[in-house]
Amino acid sequence: MEKASRIMYSIANIFNWIAALCAIALIVLCSLAIAGVLPADYNPQGMLGWGYLVYAVVILIACIIIIAMVRRAKASGSSKGWDVLFIILGVFSGNIFYILGGIFGLIAVKR
Repeated sequence: MEKASRIMYSIANIFNWIAALCAIALIVLCSLAIAGVLPADYNPQGMLGWGYLVYAVVILIACIIIIAMVRRAKASGSSKGWDVLFIILGVFSGNIFYILGGIFGLIAVKR
């Protein structure tokens, strides 16, 4: 079960990297929209602005922190604390792979 837990955490990390890249793209688009460089086709109702910029920065910071935590947990070995933390993070972020990895890790720690 420990190997299954590590695989789930790796898959979840891939999705976090994708979310981080999307957040970076949104930061660039919002910065260009705020500067007035984007054509009207890319920002038809003026939606890209400060609100989405702050949202993208928060998402980027959260992704970086979670990626660092997963790397640290994988390097130090699984424990009950890490597994419970990743179950909670999986529930809050909506990432099923963190939830499954935490459950598999808890099952592996029991044995």
